[in-house]
Amino acid sequence: MSRKAPGSRLSGAHKLQPQWSDWEARVDSVSSSKDGVKSRELGSGTLYDVLPPSCPEQPAVPSDAYTAADQHQEESGYEAPQGVCDATFGWKSLGQELRPNDVTTDLTPFQHGNRALASKDMRKSQDRGAHSEETRLANILRRISREDDRDRRLATLKQLKDFISHGESKVTLVKQLDSILSILNDILNESSKLLWELRQDAAACLGILCTMLSYEAERIFKWLFLKLTSSGRDEVKLLYLVAAQRALEAAGEKKAFSHVMQLVMSNLQAILENVDTPELLCQCVKCILQVARCYPHVFSTNFRDTVDILVGWHIDHTQKHALTQQVSGWLQSLEQFWVADLTFSTTLLGQFLEDMEAYAEDLGHVVSGEVVDEDIPPPSVSLPKLAALLRVFSTVVRSIGERFNPFRGPPITEFYVNDVLNRVLACVTTAKQVQFSEAVLTAGNECVGVLLASVEPCGQLMETVLTYGLDQLDCCQACGTDYSLAVLSLLTLIVDQINTKLPVFFVEKLLAPDSKMLKLRFHREKEVMSAVHGVYQALLGLKNIPTLEAAYKMVLGEMACALSNLMATLEPTDGVLVQESPCPTIQHPAFASVTLPLEKAQFTLIFNLSTLTTIGNTKNSLIGMWALSPTVFALLSHNLKLVHSELAVYYPAIQYAVLYTLFSHCTRHDHFISSSLSTSSPSLFDGAVISTVTTATKKHFSTLLSLLGGLLSKEHLYAEARRLLLTWAQEVCVLMKKSDTYSPLFSLPSFNKFCRGLLANGETPPVF
Repeated sequence: MSRKAPGSRLSGAHKLQPQWSDWEARVDSVSSSKDGVKSRELGSGTLYDVLPPSCPEQPAVPSDAYTAADQHQEESGYEAPQGVCDATFGWKSLGQELRPNDVTTDLTPFQHGNRALASKDMRKSQDRGAHSEETRLANILRRISREDDRDRRLATLKQLKDFISHGESKVTLVKQLDSILSILNDILNESSKLLWELRQDAAACLGILCTMLSYEAERIFKWLFLKLTSSGRDEVKLLYLVAAQRALEAAGEKKAFSHVMQLVMSNLQAILENVDTPELLCQCVKCILQVARCYPHVFSTNFRDTVDILVGWHIDHTQKHALTQQVSGWLQSLEQFWVADLTFSTTLLGQFLEDMEAYAEDLGHVVSGEVVDEDIPPPSVSLPKLAALLRVFSTVVRSIGERFNPFRGPPITEFYVNDVLNRVLACVTTAKQVQFSEAVLTAGNECVGVLLASVEPCGQLMETVLTYGLDQLDCCQACGTDYSLAVLSLLTLIVDQINTKLPVFFVEKLLAPDSKMLKLRFHREKEVMSAVHGVYQALLGLKNIPTLEAAYKMVLGEMACALSNLMATLEPTDGVLVQESPCPTIQHPAFASVTLPLEKAQFTLIFNLSTLTTIGNTKNSLIGMWALSPTVFALLSHNLKLVHSELAVYYPAIQYAVLYTLFSHCTRHDHFISSSLSTSSPSLFDGAVISTVTTATKKHFSTLLSLLGGLLSKEHLYAEARRLLLTWAQEVCVLMKKSDTYSPLFSLPSFNKFCRGLLANGETPPVF
């Protein structure tokens, strides 16, 4: 019996097309005779792994049968006559013989031979593909290393990046990993500044390579950190850190580097401890923050060490302010770790506070005139360090975030915050007595502000804070923009935090004619002017009516003063100058003798009008509607009516400001249309008339229609003001058409006046 090599077809029951060209070399000879079959030898030798050892040898078959069966097994393309082996001789085919348990007569075709060939072809194809990939990669690497033209090297490096990013080339990348790393290392160490872009792309390639071969990450990271630490050039170290950052960012939260992250973090921490330039610091911290975001459990063990290094950079007052701000931002981004380790956080704050008090004590010796010990640093040394400590203290408080609040419980208690605030105030006050230092005062104001945000001072502490705030305001004119912004921010915070407990004297001092804050409105920087506006809005947003009323009257008194100064500049009518003071109902004695230059008077009026939106635009505010005298609506529609007279000719911007403020107020309350139909009457309580918002605004709509109609009828009107009035009139008309319940309003005399004003402008009133 003939034994076949693995993969031969074992069934002779199928007709197969001959493929002589495929098998011709493997067939030696076949001789046929009636006596027997002459055995053949295959080029690969006779194999005995098809039949089991216990299988009895098959009887010899006639030459025709043997030839047909044998060639069918040997050749994948032979067509055997139907029934030669099965029908003629009554035997099972060899394939059936090898399946003793198969008693079915259904002869299922077996494709062992073709499958082997297909598998072999596939392996050949894969080998050819792998060889092709390896060749392509080798060519790219060779061109990168040999190419002299910058642009062509960039293009070739982009090809390498694309090759690395291709997911199916990982096997090739692993085989050529050493070559790739060597080429990239050579590029990173190039010395020409013209090739900086190429070197950055190489760093990006290295990062992508590490991400794609995450199972080789340990090997690549070890290589990377070894090269970094052995390099003597900062720009090369920077590029290696860029590569590490790209790898960490690309891996992201997929946890691809979980198995090597402790190694990475340890190396980054070692690098952080040894960096000596801001550029390397920034790049190293970016990598560490990426670890903190994606692998917080790994970073948490290094949190304290990282903070120690960053705090050292933060308190180094010789560094640029921009770097200090950046370090502060990094520390604040680690809030979850600060909160998780509150013991460490509060201990650090305590150390900063003790150092501050030590420097303040050194400065106190200078104030007292005592003989200064040689070991005590002079103010030129102490003051910058005190400022740095105040800044880092503020940073750590902000880093703790909302957890730095007495309501959240120990260790942050009300007593703790009040004690810290008192001690910070004492340090800053002592420093100011020794020598004026804008840096210390700016940092001190910032520090007091972040502490005030966590507590509502009362009693003696409140008085101390108020005195401190007014004292800082007095220094604004001698300092720069940053200091002024810090003071104004502090004042806003004081007003917001103390609020209902804020004493009237504090408000009056802030808004008095000689207040430094009023002068800051004319600051050249818009940021400062905006900050002053914020203080005004805080004052006019107070919930304590007596204190709010004091602020409101001061603002209106200054407006009356400005109007009086403007009216004095107008040419007399008929040769007679009107001497009576305008707006007598809103004058304030504090401004009775104040004279404002023309430009400042205009600016003051417009600025103060803009601050009234805090009250005027609060929807359904009882305070804004009736608690103040005059109300915002009455002020703008009646008390300041003179701005629509001859004043509008010379100062149209003031008229426009009044109209726009009133328009904003009315728009916020739907122009008071609904309340104008109210029939309710006020109620009496304890002798005082307490009207509801609806009752208090009942006549506002009629007044508004009269005002619009009267102004639109004027022949000489500032173009911008006329445009605003027409827009306003359109809004009123649209709202009046919305409901049939508003039909009684059409019979108002003021509505007729309103329509006449529209007609005077060539506008046809809408048909109702």
